[in-house]
Order: sequence, then C-alpha cells, then structure tokens
Amino acid sequence: MSGIERPFYGVCGSRSEFDARAIAAELAEIVGPGRVLQGPEARLRHPGDMSWLTYIHAYHGKPLNGQDVVATPGSTEEVAAILKLATRLRIPVTPVGGASGVQGASNANCGGILLNLIEMKRVRHLDVKSLTCTVEPGMIVKTFEEQLNAQGLSFTHYPASAEWASVGGSVAARGSGVLSTKYGTIQDHVLSAEVVLPGGDVVQLPVVPRHGVGPELTQLFIGSEGTLGVITAITVKLRRLPVRRDFIAFRFDGLAPGIEAGRLIMTSGLRPAVMRLYDKDAAVHSLERAVRAGLDSETMVIMVDGDHPALVDAEAAVCRDICSKQGGRELAPGIGESWWEKRYVFYYPPHAPQLPQIWCTMDAVADFSHIEAVYHNVTSAMRGAVDPSWNMMVKTHLSHWFEWGSMIYPRFGIPKGPDNLEEALEMHDSIVRAATLAAIEAGAVMNDHHGVGMRLAPYMVRQLGATGMGLLRRIKGAIDPDQLLCPGKLGM
Repeated sequence: MSGIERPFYGVCGSRSEFDARAIAAELAEIVGPGRVLQGPEARLRHPGDMSWLTYIHAYHGKPLNGQDVVATPGSTEEVAAILKLATRLRIPVTPVGGASGVQGASNANCGGILLNLIEMKRVRHLDVKSLTCTVEPGMIVKTFEEQLNAQGLSFTHYPASAEWASVGGSVAARGSGVLSTKYGTIQDHVLSAEVVLPGGDVVQLPVVPRHGVGPELTQLFIGSEGTLGVITAITVKLRRLPVRRDFIAFRFDGLAPGIEAGRLIMTSGLRPAVMRLYDKDAAVHSLERAVRAGLDSETMVIMVDGDHPALVDAEAAVCRDICSKQGGRELAPGIGESWWEKRYVFYYPPHAPQLPQIWCTMDAVADFSHIEAVYHNVTSAMRGAVDPSWNMMVKTHLSHWFEWGSMIYPRFGIPKGPDNLEEALEMHDSIVRAATLAAIEAGAVMNDHHGVGMRLAPYMVRQLGATGMGLLRRIKGAIDPDQLLCPGKLGM
C-alpha cells in the first residue's frame, strides 16, 4: 500500500503548542467554568466518534480523539467568541455534535479545542404554515422527530443513527436517512443556515434556497465536515405525518432484475419513501435475522406513503406491476412492516458488530449506467483484499435511490482481526483502499452519505482530481487562512 493512500492516524504534525490551563481559563470566561474540560478528563468524557477506527485505537490505548480542552457553548455568541479566541492564539478547533459518525471526521487528532455543540438544542422557530423549522445543531434527530410527531409533523430525516446523531452533524456530513428516496438526503431538507466563520464572524445565509442572488452558499457548508465554519442554526423543511403507509416485498433471482425494477420505478416519476434491495448475502444474513420470513434470495422492500390513500394505493400498484414484470415474486407485505418496526435493531447487539471484529461500511453512488458494475467491482475487490482464511463476510444492499441512479451499501465484517494494532489497521485499510479505488474506477463517487473524515481523506485527490482538489483547498484557504477548523480533514 503506498503511503499516499494510507490514512494518517497519529497526532497532527501541525499541532500547536499552548498552555491548556490558560486556554481553559479563558474559555471558562466565555461559557462558564462548568462547561470546560481539560487534559485527561476532556479525552475520557469525549472519546470520539462511533467509527471502528475510534474503537480500535481506544482499545489499544492510543485514542484518536486528542483534544486538549473541551468547551460546550450555549449560544451563537459564545461560539463566535471561542473562534475569535482560537484565531488569536492559533489553536485548532474541531466541532462535534452527537459524535455518531463512522469516518473519524469529528475526532480532534490535531489537539486543541473540541467544540461540543450538544447543548445548543433549542427549536428557535416553528412555522406551521410554511412547514419549516429553525433548530440548533445539537438537537438529536430522534428527539427532534419525537417533538414534531407530537404535533403531527415530521422531519422525514431518519438516519440509522437517529438516537445519537445531531441535526448539525447530519448537515456537516451530508447525511441521509431511510426515507431519502422520496424526501431526499439532508441537503434537500436544509433551506438556510446560520454559520460562524473562522475568526468569529457570524453569517446568516439566505432564508430560502433556489434564489437568483448568486451561488447557493448554504450548500457550500453542507458536507464540509466542519472545515469551513461552525453551523449554529439550521432552517429545515417539514411535512405532516403521512396518513397512509403501504408495504411491498419482492423476491428476485439475481440483483440485476431488482436494479432494473428500481430504475424503472425512479425514472417513471414514482417516489416510494423506502426502496431497499438486498443482495443474497444481505437478505439471508442480515434482513432475515430481523424479519424471520425464510428469505433465501435477493429481496426488495418498498414502502409507499402519502396523505391521499387513493394515490398511495395507485403508486403501490404500479410498483408491484414493475417488479412483477422484471421477474420478481411478491412476498408477504408483513416483511416490509416488520423491517420498518425493527429498522434500528441492526445497530444494536447482537446485530451490530463489536470488537475484536473488524468492520466498515463502504457506500458508493453512481448513475444507472454504472451501478451494477460498481456493485460487482467493489464487492469483488473487497473480498479479494484479504486472505479467505479470515472469514470475511460482505453484505450489500441498495437503499438510497435517485431519478438518475442509486448507491451500494456493502458492509464487511471479519470475526476477529489481528491482535496487533498496526496489523489490524493494515487489514482494515487494505479493504477500504480496494473498495474505494474499485468504486472510482467503475464510475462511482466513493461515498454517498457517510462523509470523508479520516478514513477516506487519502482518496480525495483521486475523486476530485488535482484541479478539483486545488479548488477545494483555495476555498478553504480563503475562508480559513490559518487552517484552524478541523485541520487535516477532507484531505486538506
């Protein structure tokens, strides 16, 4: 493996030297002494995100999250004051919300200040006429949804990590949720944002998108993973809870007819809220464990929802017809209903992986002309990256669909990796490298909705090209000339 394609897991080489106690004292004047931690306590209380990288390093006593100080602001004004302090003293700042990421993006591996936004969780304004809401970044997605549901409303952003993920973190990582096929990824939910720039200036971006007043600046910060500014408020669109949900399940002989059924559904103007196509391994070893329906082949689960039952029935009928014409055999709708009720169990024991396993999800997105080849190339590359004696399993589904294409969500798991940290990292990274390069070479974008973080940073130049990466670096340099926000992230 060449050095340029091996993630850097050590302490950032540009780490600044400063008196952590003096910084903590100044931060306490801004946010209050009860909201500042320093030294070992700062790292113990905030160990890092939920990536395998975080867990395996902590297990070996070499934590990735290396902040010197943690500050927990309660307002935009306090965030601005902290960034002014950091700029004056040239201290790195890493914002974090729910720390539910799986790529290492919110780990403060360059030390400095971990900016904990979790206490900024107010709903600032709810507009029931326009169905919009302005919410602060620390609001947990599940809590937000429950508050809205009590009023008959929905955020419609249902990530697997809803119990831990914050709204701000979802925006920063350009996240997605199980309803994205109809309601879009987080970028489609966001109308506007309030952002604190490096240096402490606060900017309120245009109140609605799709305007004719220059480039869409709000989208610049979505997916920037904290490298360009700290989002302190987000205005999102809502909808009323659907009146009706219908579930459909089909069995296919092979993945290709299922992909074709999905393509025909999406390119004909239909928009099911959920459409998940599982390959055989994922159907038998993942979905089956939750629904207990005797699944033995590629399986598609569809959910259609809406406010008008007649339209829901009509859309479901057309989806059934398309799947049938592609050779699909309809299964009991209870499979879809059971999946919906248990959709979060996959992220808890005994379904969720735990150490000493090695695991990772690689989610690549492509248009319909390339997606089948992407599936075969990526899964084959992953399987070929390690000796079969390690008993690695790869389970893949397609769960986010667009009018132009879809994505693959292959998750690999090795029951027990090497005991040595470096050997375990080498094995993990070799699989990630094989999958990432195979995805790019097959015509895909290497990540659909989990972000870049530390894990995929070495591949940003391959993905964007030298000129594209240069453009991104110029944007970063113009907004954050001192390189203080999340240094080293996004491959910069």
